[in-house]
Amino acid sequence: MNNKKVTIIIPTYKDWSRLSLCLNALEAQTYDHDLFEIIVVNNYPNDKIPANYFIPQNCKIIVEGKPGSYAARNAGIAMSTGNIIGFTDSDCIPDINWVKNAVSFMEANPDCDRIAGSIKLYYHSNKLTEAELYEKIYAFNQDIYVHKDGTGVTGNMYSYRHVFDAVGIFKDDLMSGGDYEWSVRARDAGYKIKYAEDVIVNHPARKNISELINKAKRVGGGQSGFNSTSGKNKFKTIVDFLYDLRPPIKSIKLIVKKGKDLHLTQKLTVFYIRYYLSIITAREKFMVSLGKSAQRQ
Repeated sequence: MNNKKVTIIIPTYKDWSRLSLCLNALEAQTYDHDLFEIIVVNNYPNDKIPANYFIPQNCKIIVEGKPGSYAARNAGIAMSTGNIIGFTDSDCIPDINWVKNAVSFMEANPDCDRIAGSIKLYYHSNKLTEAELYEKIYAFNQDIYVHKDGTGVTGNMYSYRHVFDAVGIFKDDLMSGGDYEWSVRARDAGYKIKYAEDVIVNHPARKNISELINKAKRVGGGQSGFNSTSGKNKFKTIVDFLYDLRPPIKSIKLIVKKGKDLHLTQKLTVFYIRYYLSIITAREKFMVSLGKSAQRQ
């Protein structure tokens, strides 16, 4: 394998416990540790590193005071030295071959500038909660993101450095959706993305509906910031809001496809949650468009 220097960037916000699992998984990577560095970006400066905290030798922890994970990722990019830049989150546990498989995939696909890896869910028990049923269908469908929009989420994404040099860094005023916005810029500039099934990180499914609601609010706030609202009249904002309140009929196909092992009541529950969350997202997008501050966590 033609070895290449890789930088792994991980934003964290008051999440030292789960980050510890992530760092231990990175310490166990099969890729040569001299050929990859880890940059953890603490996005809450007042939250100091716990005593006796394990930090791999190839890892450094920096601080970024500007709120938001995309501001943190940009700080990591500025400090990075790798030709390939990989991203994951503090609550993800990378597979032991995560870095190695990513580099191998990029070398085997010279027409590929970016990759979106597989994000596999794990659950708190064999009996899934309603929130976990929803996550089973909707969480981290990287293969769909790649094929539908040419995008990928930063929970498991790699890109060559030259893509950032060409299209710029993340839009750091977004609290959510910055990976989508950046991916669209990269796609529109002609930088190809592929889905890499064996480039794997593991992620805990959200267990409670309240966690899904918080995410829906972050997504709504992020969507309001994709395009400048200056010059958009109030009537157009209201029309957009009403349009966003449509029932998500198209989601039925995905529920049926991915929920083959679910009984009818569970499928209906997932559809109801989808509709409920879409309303929350639409309302948050509307309110932020009118001047409300976007939710961070």
